[in-house]
Formats: sequence, structure tokens, C-alpha cells
Amino acid sequence: MKRIWLFILAGLLLLTGFGILLYPNINRIAAGVTDREKIVHFREEQKIADGEDTPYADLLAQMQDYNKKIYENGQEDLKDVWSYEQNPFDFDTAGLPDDMIGYITIDAMDEEMPLYIGANKENMSKGAVVMGQTSMPVGGENTNCVIAAHRGYRGIPMFQYIEVLQPGDKVEITNLWETIEYEVVKCIVIRPDDIDAVKIVPGQDMLTLITCHPYTQNYQRYVVYCRRSDREAAAIQEGNQSDPLIAFDGVVYESSAGDIRREQLINTAVLTGLAVACLAVVMAVCVKGRKQRKRKKHVKRERGKRRSNG
Repeated sequence: MKRIWLFILAGLLLLTGFGILLYPNINRIAAGVTDREKIVHFREEQKIADGEDTPYADLLAQMQDYNKKIYENGQEDLKDVWSYEQNPFDFDTAGLPDDMIGYITIDAMDEEMPLYIGANKENMSKGAVVMGQTSMPVGGENTNCVIAAHRGYRGIPMFQYIEVLQPGDKVEITNLWETIEYEVVKCIVIRPDDIDAVKIVPGQDMLTLITCHPYTQNYQRYVVYCRRSDREAAAIQEGNQSDPLIAFDGVVYESSAGDIRREQLINTAVLTGLAVACLAVVMAVCVKGRKQRKRKKHVKRERGKRRSNG
């Protein structure tokens, strides 16, 4: 009896460890379902608003004015590329349920996630965010919308695989009014206090992705510069004699791709080991039970024989 309880205890411990290791995968799947539901709901809201001449016209005007204002004052209130700020717009008055302004689609990373205004902890736990004191995601001349996301959060990838992006890859921002397509121009790494590297570049219509680097250590920032890729943006940039984005060189860094692969291999190996251990415990319990049943049958037969002979 004592051995059976030991087997049960060992099995419970293994299953608990298995559950802890599986949690990130379960959380990733659950977050993916939630994100898809939010994006589907957002698309439905867009369809409802399509009947208006300019849906959410007041909010669009506020965001365009905001973009103009921060450009004209040189983004003087931008102090930290990872600062946490609240949504400066009144979404309640606009009839929007939360801070979600749209969603970001990055095919090269196989990522599509909600996009929120206000880089606070709550929004960052749910998806990508627009950094405070950077341009709102509506495009236009003299804009640079800086979008941040975690380098993985409780099993949810978010910007974990940002290093796969290469010049020419497409990044789409779908807001309340349209889908804007950007093209990756350059990827660099900066120091957290290198504010100038994420500021608006005069004459440009830009999108900048930013996340922590190196993976799990987070003392640098990985930056992906993207430029509007449609004809309107080309007209805005026409006449530039040199590419101003090439001027950003960043700092020396090491890729995190190897660390991410090693983490995945270790997790896979541990999960496989736990699965084998769980199977071994189950088999041991089954074998033990079979032996006990055989023993009981044998004892029962012997007793029957003795009764017959008696």
C-alpha cells in the first residue's frame, strides 16, 4: 500500500511539473484566440462605421493635430523610449470600449496582434502599444509611430522573433480608417536612453518597431525602421537627396536568435523527459496492479484447492 501511495505522489509531482512547463504554451494558445476575437470585433466596428462620411472624424482630427504638435515642438516631452504613458485621447466619448486603435500585421513574423494607445503595463500585457510622445498610427508627412511590445510575455511571442525581419518585409497597421502598409528599411540596436534614434525624421512617413534586447537580458533596445510604401509616401519623400534613415547606426550587439533556439530546445527536451517519466510512472503503476491482481488470483486458487482437498 505504501508503494502505491509513493507512485501516486510521484505521478502527481510529475503532472504538476508538466503543467507548469505547459502553461506558456496554453497561455499562448489562449492569447491567440483572444487576439483573433478582438481583431474580428474591431473589423465589425469598422464595418458599422463605414456608413459615415468620415467615421470617428473628431478622433482622427485629434490624432492628426497631435502628430503635428509633437513634430513642431520637437517631441520635447519624449524622455525615455520605454516610458509608460496613458492614452491621451478620450476613447469613451468616441464610443470605443478600450484603448485599442487597431491591429498590427507582420507576415514575416507570423504575428497579428491588437494595437493600443498608451504604453502602460496593462496594454503591454495585451498586445503592441504606441509609445507616448510619438506619432499616432494614422500616417502622414513628418510622422514616426513608434510601436513597442514585449520580447515574449508569459509564453506569448509578441515581438520575440523580431530579428527575422529584413529590409523589404511588409508591416501593416490597420486603424479605424484604413490599412497602411510600411516596408522595413533597416534594423539596429540602441541604448534605452538614445531618444533621438526614435524621433520623427522630417519629411518622412515612418513606423518604428521597438523591443528589449538581448533576449531575457533587456539592457538594449532592438529597433526596426519602416517607411510608408505606397505612392502617397513616395510623393512625400520625393526630392530627398539622401536617405536619412541610413544615418542611424546603433550600437554593437549580438543576435538573440541562438538563445531563443536553445530555450526552445531545452523546453522541448524537458517536456519530452517529463512525458517519458509520466509514462514510466503510469506503466509502473499498471504493472504493479497487474502483479497484485495475479497474486490475488493465485492466492484465491490455492485457497480453493485447499478447500477441495479438505
